[in-house]
Amino acid sequence: MSISKKVQIPDGLDLVERAQLGLNGLIGTCDPDVYYEPYFMVFFGARPAYMLHYGSQQSGVQPKYLEALALMKCMTGSPDTEHEKGFIKSILDNIEEDGFMYDRKDPKRPWNVGVGYGIPSWDDDYANIAGNGRLVNGMWYMYQLTGDEMWKKAMKRNAEKLYDVAVQRGDYAFYPDSKCGNDFSWVKSGWPNTDEPKGPQDGGEGCSIMYQAMTLRGLVKWYQVSGDERMLDLSKKICNFVMQPQFYGGLVDADPTYGAKRAHFWGHTHGNLATFRGMLEYAAIANDQCVLEFVRDGYDWLRQNICPQLGQHLSWEGCCTGDYPAMGIQLTDAGMGDYWDNVDYAIRNASANHQITDLEGITRVGEYFAERPIDSRFGAPMDWRFERCIGLDIIPGLECVDNVLQRSIGSVANSLYSGRYQAPFVMSCCTANGLQSFYYAWEAAARHESGNTTVNLLFTRFAQWVDIISYLPYEGKVEIINKTSKNISVRIPGWVKFGDVKMTINGNTITPLFSGRYAVLTGLSGNERIELEFPLYKRKMKLTVPELNARGYRGYPEVDAEFAGSTCIRQFIEDENVHGSNIVWVKQHNNPKFWSGKLHTKEAPYYIPEKVVAWY
Repeated sequence: MSISKKVQIPDGLDLVERAQLGLNGLIGTCDPDVYYEPYFMVFFGARPAYMLHYGSQQSGVQPKYLEALALMKCMTGSPDTEHEKGFIKSILDNIEEDGFMYDRKDPKRPWNVGVGYGIPSWDDDYANIAGNGRLVNGMWYMYQLTGDEMWKKAMKRNAEKLYDVAVQRGDYAFYPDSKCGNDFSWVKSGWPNTDEPKGPQDGGEGCSIMYQAMTLRGLVKWYQVSGDERMLDLSKKICNFVMQPQFYGGLVDADPTYGAKRAHFWGHTHGNLATFRGMLEYAAIANDQCVLEFVRDGYDWLRQNICPQLGQHLSWEGCCTGDYPAMGIQLTDAGMGDYWDNVDYAIRNASANHQITDLEGITRVGEYFAERPIDSRFGAPMDWRFERCIGLDIIPGLECVDNVLQRSIGSVANSLYSGRYQAPFVMSCCTANGLQSFYYAWEAAARHESGNTTVNLLFTRFAQWVDIISYLPYEGKVEIINKTSKNISVRIPGWVKFGDVKMTINGNTITPLFSGRYAVLTGLSGNERIELEFPLYKRKMKLTVPELNARGYRGYPEVDAEFAGSTCIRQFIEDENVHGSNIVWVKQHNNPKFWSGKLHTKEAPYYIPEKVVAWY
């Protein structure tokens, strides 16, 4: 159901607004002249800002863009644009008869066959295995969103191809590294070797298990649709492989050997979290308690090695911004703990600050750098074409300077650094993964089944059963307009004392009953206006932002921050410099509206989707 009207709501973290911006960032960072392939990186630390083609984007990242596109469309209900239609057509046109999507050898894509920057050359179409697992996942989202059977048919072909090319040995299975294209990619002529990955950092990206386990997200989805038991059997075997101790062992463990058996990991944070997410999808469907406990151990290990209030460690990749809250929701749903407060912190303080929303800020970053003509022999910080002292043959067609800053609004920065700054560049995989966190929180905020509504997160959301209007972080107040629910359970955040909660129904004060952290209201008729109020204490905290992969012998940065509930509303940072130079990155938690103590409101579209897409 959609309703074309506007309503006034508090101007806090509006997940739907962030999704609408995300649609701009998704399509804006694609190249309509090259099959809507995402640009791999966008650099703001240059004048003018520029986008760069590089690496495995067609089969490796474009499927993740499809996932994000489907979820953002579900949230916003925005009309399809010509560029969105072109993007979807490009994916469908690229799916081969064998079911896989390929990075294609094509004169329009000179970066596909080795670009001469220290990367081995190849001359083949290749299919990123992990990306094709995500492609099945994205097609499952599109099938739910549109009901179009073509997505279901494409899912079948792709999942069966993933099954056919897996190397199965006894009770485990894996995908080899062909050394062609991106890590662990299939070539049409077949695997050139069937060697097993030996350690956690095999492959160029340095996370061998991610490229195995991301296939689980596709295999499990096809099992859910088709009931094909082979998919579940292969998923179990892949889990058996990626749980082997040689892929784990925390560097800060007193006994890394034991830590390896408890999913204590090191290295590529997103790679490990992406692995756990695939395992979670299998374990939830198969009710595999051993896998669930292993993943929970890995999640708890991560939480001990980040700043949980800010939802990040020293250099927090945008991809992790999608993974970390998703794992918290999935583990909670599986009965493995109550991680809703972790999710709340992560969405408000990492996801919200990872998204590029400050056009003035990213413009200002570029103004500090010298003018750089397109295809120059020098580049922005983190353009790794220029990190080595080697002579480059500049390849025309890799860069774009067309309206880059405006097209990037809504995308996701590559990393959050030291709990203070947003890195001044974007990586496509971070945009695809990070944006999805807004959907996870939006979907999980309110759920309904058989007349019972459960409110898990206090974000504004409109649904068929209830409307939730959140006043956080201005006031400790939430309004719930009941429509059809007979019973409503509202989770009270961990920073609120039960005795401080005041509730009214249609203006009449009530004393709620509590079940765990949930205030439970029963016997409702479906036309109530419910209000919750609780103190919203502001607190100043000195937080340490650690690094997962080191012992901190040089010290970790400390952040002086002020919180209103679970939202970091500002940080107290003196002007900083490095060797006499200014730091010009965009600051996190820099929203003066939240500091004022005055309620700010805005007009927002009132939209309710006819169907909510299940994301796992």
